[in-house]
Amino acid sequence: MDLLGRLGRIFEQHRDELVDAVAADFGIRSRYETILLDLMLGISEIKFARRNLKTWLRPRRVKTDIFGLPGSSRLVPQPLGVVGVLGTWNYPLGTIFVGAAGALAAGNRVIAKPSEVSANAAEASERLVRRYFAEEEFAIVQGGPDMAQAMTALPFDHILFTGSPAVGRKVYEAAAANLTPVTLELGGKCPAIVGKGASLAQVCESLVFGKLLNAGQTCIAADYAFVHVDQMESFVAALRAQVAKCYPNAASNPDFTSIINDRQFARLQGLLDDAEAKGATVLNLSDNGDGTLPERHRIVPLAVLDVTDDMAMMQEEIFGPILPIMPYRSEDELIRYVNRHERPLALYYFGDESEERRKIISETHAGGVTLNGTVMHVFQRRLPFGGIGQSGIGAYTGVASFERFTHYKPVFSQPKLSLLGQLLPPYSSKTEGLLNIFEKIL
Repeated sequence: MDLLGRLGRIFEQHRDELVDAVAADFGIRSRYETILLDLMLGISEIKFARRNLKTWLRPRRVKTDIFGLPGSSRLVPQPLGVVGVLGTWNYPLGTIFVGAAGALAAGNRVIAKPSEVSANAAEASERLVRRYFAEEEFAIVQGGPDMAQAMTALPFDHILFTGSPAVGRKVYEAAAANLTPVTLELGGKCPAIVGKGASLAQVCESLVFGKLLNAGQTCIAADYAFVHVDQMESFVAALRAQVAKCYPNAASNPDFTSIINDRQFARLQGLLDDAEAKGATVLNLSDNGDGTLPERHRIVPLAVLDVTDDMAMMQEEIFGPILPIMPYRSEDELIRYVNRHERPLALYYFGDESEERRKIISETHAGGVTLNGTVMHVFQRRLPFGGIGQSGIGAYTGVASFERFTHYKPVFSQPKLSLLGQLLPPYSSKTEGLLNIFEKIL
């Protein structure tokens, strides 16, 4: 409780300092997005744990099987030990402190490494953690890939990594040398499926919110949208109207986040150039012009039509304010498409047809799902957050964090008198009779 209380004070007493550090990394990032997605997630994690910790820490009594009667069985929660946390640049505070909160709630100690890309946030995090924690309780280290490589080679009791699948593989490989268990929060191409009967105005309200938070630099942002072929034109019009409502004059709008650096901007520009060269149509949803401003690291919201699988943007996670829109004619068609590709971190379905919804949920895989909305499953403390397949291993946040960073030690209490005495050698026909009885009642 004391560790969590001190972690909470970092957010409560240094909010502006942290917000300014993140803004310095991005150039332009709305303070409200940093508060909502970096700070509020951490605060809610801390408060939820403090409210529930007494219950979580209780040993859990479980039923004892016949061979153990009249003994008793229970699971005793115990900290794993030392947890390593490696964060990423798109949410430089959340990807460090949310995991750290869960690990500390379970009684562990933490060493965390923020991304060197978000250097100002990393420096502020290290300075504040050093102020509120002894180094042997919670320490933050800074550095580049060499530091991450050295860190993952250490014999941690658990490693939590957030980042790309490519780097996740390296973390997994390094951890394997020490048999260190890992939680990998990666990403992927998250589909948004717009059912034919869905209200396009409501769909676009949720889609613009979830897609354009942090200018699309979010692992659970919708990476592409499936829209019924009969609604394509209406959908694009509704999407354009919602973008104009939320981000008027997006090129200079202070609520619209910039791309983090030159490298990421050039990568996104390359995806657009490749798509256009292969026949795609890029639509500026906000302003005139092509929507890219290299000198300011800004890309306005863009939609891309006529996309094909051979385009780079359909082969890798976009991680920017670019939304390919794909037509479909039947739900079976889109289900086949989703299942042909790597399993996404999130899937979004819009529509009120229960059979269509059931079919899509049951016949596709995804780390998590929000129905008639986007990203909101991440804000639910009683729902675990994690991926599946290439989008990640394991889950955390809320109660799942406590369970992820806890070893539930099985403890069996054997009484002085037990059935064991009837099963000791020398064996006899009496032993066989007892085993026959046990076999029938198991």
